[in-house]
Amino acid sequence: MPASCPETEIYPQYSFADDYSEGAHPQLLEALLRSNSTQQISYGTDDYSNEARQLIRTRLQATEDEVAIHFVPSGTSANLICIASCLRPYEAVLTVDSGHIVSKEAGAIEATGHKTIVVPGVNGKMTPGNLDRAVRQNQFFPHSAKPRLVYISNATELGTVYTKRELQELSVVCKRWKLLLLMDGARIGVALSAPANDLTPRDLVDLTDIFWIGGTKMGALLGEAIVVRSHLAEDFVLHLKQHGALLAKARIMGVQFAELFRENLFFDLASHANDMAQRISANFEKLGYPLTAPTETNQVFVTLPMALLRRLEERFRFYTWDPLDGEQAVVRLVTSWATDSLEVDKFNAQSKVKCVHDGHPPCRRCQRINRQPCVLTDSRSSPLRPRRDSLRVQSKTRPASKPTTESGPVNTHNDRQWPTGTTSSNPIASIPSSVLISACDIYRKKFPVANFLHYPSLITEISANPSPVDPVFVASLLSLCARFLPEHQLQPGETYANYARMQLAHRAFEGPSLYLAQSLVIVSLYEWGSGRPYKAWMYSGMATYMIQSLLKTADDSMEHNPDEFHAFQIQYEQLVRTYWCCFAQDCELSSGARQHFALSFRQISVPLPIGDHDFNFGRRASHRLMPANLTRDSPLSAGMMIDHGLTIVTRGFDIFVRILRFANESRRGRTSSSLSVSLSPQKTWETLKEELDEWRSLQDVTVRYPATNAQAHVALGYGELFAYINLVYFMSILFLHRDRVLSSLKLMHDPNHDPRVATNFEESAWCEAAIEQLFEAAQNIGGILSALDASGASVITPYTGFSVFVAAHINMYGTVSPRGYPGGQERAEREKRGNFTYLEQLCGFWPVGHSWWRAVQEASKFYETAKSNQEHAASGNRPGHLTLASTLDEYGDIRCSRPRHDANTGIPQHHGPANCPAHASITFSEQVVMDEHELETEMMQWPFIDETWTSGFDTGFDAAWPNPS
Repeated sequence: MPASCPETEIYPQYSFADDYSEGAHPQLLEALLRSNSTQQISYGTDDYSNEARQLIRTRLQATEDEVAIHFVPSGTSANLICIASCLRPYEAVLTVDSGHIVSKEAGAIEATGHKTIVVPGVNGKMTPGNLDRAVRQNQFFPHSAKPRLVYISNATELGTVYTKRELQELSVVCKRWKLLLLMDGARIGVALSAPANDLTPRDLVDLTDIFWIGGTKMGALLGEAIVVRSHLAEDFVLHLKQHGALLAKARIMGVQFAELFRENLFFDLASHANDMAQRISANFEKLGYPLTAPTETNQVFVTLPMALLRRLEERFRFYTWDPLDGEQAVVRLVTSWATDSLEVDKFNAQSKVKCVHDGHPPCRRCQRINRQPCVLTDSRSSPLRPRRDSLRVQSKTRPASKPTTESGPVNTHNDRQWPTGTTSSNPIASIPSSVLISACDIYRKKFPVANFLHYPSLITEISANPSPVDPVFVASLLSLCARFLPEHQLQPGETYANYARMQLAHRAFEGPSLYLAQSLVIVSLYEWGSGRPYKAWMYSGMATYMIQSLLKTADDSMEHNPDEFHAFQIQYEQLVRTYWCCFAQDCELSSGARQHFALSFRQISVPLPIGDHDFNFGRRASHRLMPANLTRDSPLSAGMMIDHGLTIVTRGFDIFVRILRFANESRRGRTSSSLSVSLSPQKTWETLKEELDEWRSLQDVTVRYPATNAQAHVALGYGELFAYINLVYFMSILFLHRDRVLSSLKLMHDPNHDPRVATNFEESAWCEAAIEQLFEAAQNIGGILSALDASGASVITPYTGFSVFVAAHINMYGTVSPRGYPGGQERAEREKRGNFTYLEQLCGFWPVGHSWWRAVQEASKFYETAKSNQEHAASGNRPGHLTLASTLDEYGDIRCSRPRHDANTGIPQHHGPANCPAHASITFSEQVVMDEHELETEMMQWPFIDETWTSGFDTGFDAAWPNPS
C-alpha cells in the first residue's frame, strides 16, 4: 500500500433495527453470576422464579388467587401458547392487519389449526367499531370459524399505545361477544412508560384475560412472563410443556425478572428507550420529514428521500418499512434500553442534509420544479460540492483519544454505562415539590458526611416555590437519591446526572456560588458510586476551589463589616460545612492514593462546623472550634457529642486516609511520606495510633459503638451519622493493626532472627492480640450496620460498602483460622454471610459494589480451598493458624503467577497455571505447602484497597505516564 494512503477500516454500523441487538443489562448479568452456583429446583419452581412472580404481582397489585405467572423463553412461544391454551380447534383469533402474529411469526398460529381473522387497524390499534363489525361478519354458524379471542399488542407494531379508555371500550365489546382478550406485551415496558400512557399495571389485570410482559426487549438475555387470569390458569403449565417452553433451567428467567422488578429497573430502561426515540423523532420533525406514525414509544416511522436513506445506511442499520415509489421510503428506527445517546446525536447530525439549490429540507423545491437530480449537501465536504458515493473511512493510525462533549469525555462502546443519555432538555421541569422534599430527607439521612444543607430554610423555599432553587442542585440531588425513591417513579439517576453535568459544564466559568459548589459535591458522590472515581475526584476538587473562593470573600466581608455577621450566620455556616464536606470527601476518594497534602488538618484556618442544634435554629455558637483545638490539651473539644458529628467524622477521615496510605506504603516496602520523611515506619505507626486514640478519647461515650447502641441515635435521627463515625474508627483500626500484624509475622519468621530472643516472643503475643482486635473490629462493622437496618435506618453508600468489603475478608480469615475469633468459627461464618448479604444488596444501588461483590466471591473460593488444606497448618510451629500461599490482589482476584526467589541467585521466578506468563507447572495444592513465613504473611494479604483502586489518581490520567524512552 502506498505510504500516502493510510490503512483504513469501515466504521462499524450502529443498529437502530430492533431493540434486542445488545445482550443483557449488566445488572442482570451480575445477578446471574451471583446465583450461578446455587442449586435450585427445576422447571420454574425455583426460589428466583418465585421471587420474580411475587415482585411482578406486587407491581400489578394482584394476588396469587387472581393471576398465575409463567416464564417462557420467547415472544413467539408466548403468543402461541396463550392462544393455543385458550382456543378449541374450531375457534379463531381476531387481530389487526399489522398484528405481529399475522406477518412476523411464520404462520405459528395457523400451524396450531386456528384461523386468524384480520381486522382493519387504526394507527396499529384495534378499534371497538371494527372489532364489532368483524365479529358480526363471522357469525355464519356452523360454517365459519367461531371468533373467540382478540389479539392486540401494546405497544403496537407501529409504536402506538392504547389509552385506558380505548382498552375499556375493547373490553366491553369482548364481554358482549364473550371473547377473550390477549395483550402481546413484548414492548409493554415502553408502552407503560410512554408520556401518553394512562394505563396502570393493575388495569391490564382488570381489562384483559391474559397478557405477557416482555423481557427480551427490555434488557434480559431472554424471557417473557405470561400473566394468566385465574379462570384460564388451570393446567396452563401443561401447555408450556407440550410446546417445549418449560425450561429445566427456568431460573435463568426468574433471576432476570426478579432483578428487573426488584426496584424500578424495568421501567427505567423502558423510559430510556422512549427518550432516545423522542430525540430522533423531534430531529426529523424539525428538519421537515413527515412522520408516518406518531412517536409514542421507542419506534420512529418516518418518510425519507432515498438519497438520504442511502447516506444514513453507511453508518447505521435500520428497517425499510415501505419502499413507496422508489424515490422515498418509510423507514423504522427502533431504540432500546441500551441505545447510546452519543450514537443518537451522530444519527441526528447525519440526517441534517439540505438541498444546495435553496437550503431548505431536501427535495421540496426540486420536486416542485421537477429538477433532477436533487443535489444534497454532505457535512463532510464543501456545501457546493456533491458528496461522493463512497464508504466513510477511518485511519487506523488516528490517535486513540476518547471523543468529548461539552460535559467531558463521553462513553465509548466498551466502557459506556447502561443506560446513557438524558430524557429531555430539562428532566426536572415537572418534579413536584413533595418529591424534592423527599429527596432532601433521603439525602440528609443517607449521606451524613455531606451534611451541609440548612434543611429548615431549604424545605421552606421548596414548599413555597421550588423554581428559585438552582436546577443543577435539584438534578444533582435527584441523581443521588432517585434510587431510594422507587415509589415516585422517577427517571434513572443517570438522567439527572447527565443534565447536571451538562449544566455544570456550561456554567463552569460563572462566578462561584454555594449551590454550584454543593452540586459538585453531590455529583462527585454519584460518580464514585457509579464506579468513576477519577471523575468524582475532579468534581470534588472543583467544589473545593469554588468554596475556598466563597469563604475568602465571606471572611473579607466579615472583617470589614463585623456587625453584619449575625445576619448571615446560616449562610456562612453552610460555606464552612461545605468546605469540610469537601475535605472529608477528598479523603474518602483519595484513600490510598499517593498524593501530596496541601495542608495538614491542624494547619487549616477554616473554623470547624458548629453544632447541629445551633445551625438549624440559626443561633450563634458559644464558641467556634478550630482544627488546632482538636487535642486532649484543649478543654473546648472534650466530650464531643453527636451534635458535633460532622466535625468528629471529618477529623476521623483525615486520620483514616493517612493510616491507609501508610499501610499501603509499608505493604510495598516504602517508608511513609505521609507524616515526615525523618520518621521510621515504627515511629510513624505509633504516631498514627496516638492520633487515632486521641480522636476517640475526645468523643463522648454516647458516640462510641458498642458502648452505646445504634438504636438510641436512630431515635434522635442521628443513626447514619453515628454509623459513619464508628465505621471510620473501626476501619482505621483494621488497617493500622493489619500492617502491624504483617510486620510482626515477618519478624517472627525472619530466618536470621534467633527465635529464643525475647523480642520475638513479645511480637508473637502482640500479634495474637492484634489479630483479635481485627476480628472484633470486623464484627463491629457488621453489627452497627445490621442494627441500623433492623431499626429502619439502613445506610447503603459506597463507603459503607467498602467497609463491609474489608470486614468480609477478615471474617473469611476467621472461618479458617478461628483461634482468637470472638464466638469461634460458627460466629465467623455467620458474620461472613451477613457481609455477603449486605454487598449483594449494595449492588442493587451502586455499580461500584459489583467489583467488591466479585472480589469476595473469588476470595470465598480461595478460603474454602484453604479449609481443605488445614492439615498443612497443623504441621507448623504455631498450630491453629492457617498457612496458605498465593496472593490476593487488591480487588480479590487470585494472581495466576507469584514471584518466588531462587535460593542461589535470588532472581524472582514464577509459578502458576499454564496460561500464565511463567510456565513452570505447579498446582494450587502444591503452592499451599511453603515455609511458614510466606504462608502466614501472605494469608494476611487481604485484598484491601491500595492506590490502584483509583486508577489515574497519581497522575491525573486513566493510564500511566508514557515511558520517556
